[in-house]
Amino acid sequence: MKRQPSDQETRNFTMITAALVASVLFYGCIVALLASGVSPLSSTNGVFRPSPEPHPRLRDARLKEALRKDWSAAHQPLSYIGARSALWGSIDGDGRKAAGAYTGVTIEYFKQPLPNAGAVEHAWPLTRLPSAARSDLHHSFAVTGEARAARLNLHYGSVKVPVWSRGGSKSGPGARVKPVFEVRKEKRGDFARAMFYVATVYDLKIPLSEEHILRKWDREDPPDAVEKTRNAKISALQNSRNPFVDYPGLTKRISDF
Repeated sequence: MKRQPSDQETRNFTMITAALVASVLFYGCIVALLASGVSPLSSTNGVFRPSPEPHPRLRDARLKEALRKDWSAAHQPLSYIGARSALWGSIDGDGRKAAGAYTGVTIEYFKQPLPNAGAVEHAWPLTRLPSAARSDLHHSFAVTGEARAARLNLHYGSVKVPVWSRGGSKSGPGARVKPVFEVRKEKRGDFARAMFYVATVYDLKIPLSEEHILRKWDREDPPDAVEKTRNAKISALQNSRNPFVDYPGLTKRISDF
């Protein structure tokens, strides 16, 4: 007579089968994720965990279009007043003081500074921005009033003869005599990636001479812990991230911003 398996043997067989099924499902999900590359974001309990670089098969215009679609599906714009309040209250400051991005100088204030003490700087100047981008925190930075006046709406570049200089940033004639603004070494990568972000998600064009400088700054000053934390804080408020902070390698797959 054929021996019937014992209860213990049946339980063991059931556990082994369940483990095998779980393993197959788990690795199947991993393979699907690697193959799809459809989302640049992966978060658990509000903590960002980079997935493989998004859209691995795409480059240039097709990659920018895909990143723009990812962004537009998630982005929740703030009001301009709300963005200013957040910038001074939690993103770059704590409601009482903030370090100016261009100079490193401490700006002291209560809730928001007076215009001569501190200002909101848009990496992509307001005069060249679509209205929808004006409250986007990913390219808004706290700066001193002096630095804001020195930059105005100048393009970024390498200054040859400084007419204004503070904290490592400077403005003045560039290689072609035309005035430009040069960001200090500690922050120039932050501003480069902010510019790449705006060009991509709002479908704008960076002049070739400026793009050349921004790519150089991006390489010289890669994302650090402070910039990554800032990206996460902004994401919590407007539900969008700067993919060039999360995935610095994306710039190598885009030949023209």
